[in-house]
Amino acid sequence: MKYAGLRLSKIEAEKLEEKKMGNINVSSNFHLGEFKKEDLVKDVRKQIYSFEFTYLVEYENIAKISFKGAVYVEVDSSEDKDLLKNLEKPGYKLSDNDLRKFILDIVLARTHVECLHLEEKLGLPFHIQSPRVSFGKE
Repeated sequence: MKYAGLRLSKIEAEKLEEKKMGNINVSSNFHLGEFKKEDLVKDVRKQIYSFEFTYLVEYENIAKISFKGAVYVEVDSSEDKDLLKNLEKPGYKLSDNDLRKFILDIVLARTHVECLHLEEKLGLPFHIQSPRVSFGKE
């Protein structure tokens, strides 16, 4: 498997109300939707599949940020025979955890910076903790 691209079709950031005092619970949700074979490559050994996704970060009832799009994955028939067989079965539900993790890692890497940017613009706390420096005692 190789990463072949990502296309975002929707980016949405909405602040529903002003921040309350105290802690805010932040949750995220990732959903994989439909997938299909794309006719983008002429090499019969390599096939491209697009996997629809939705990634949502919610701040209780205060705000939400969502990304919707498709990840394009190149599947090599000589390396991923079993996966390719499953993807070509009609009605197959994606259950390969390695592929699911691969797609999620791509989505998180490609949306991470934009999500932080939107959180800053809306005055929201970051959904992950920023790196911090500490000096050890000698």
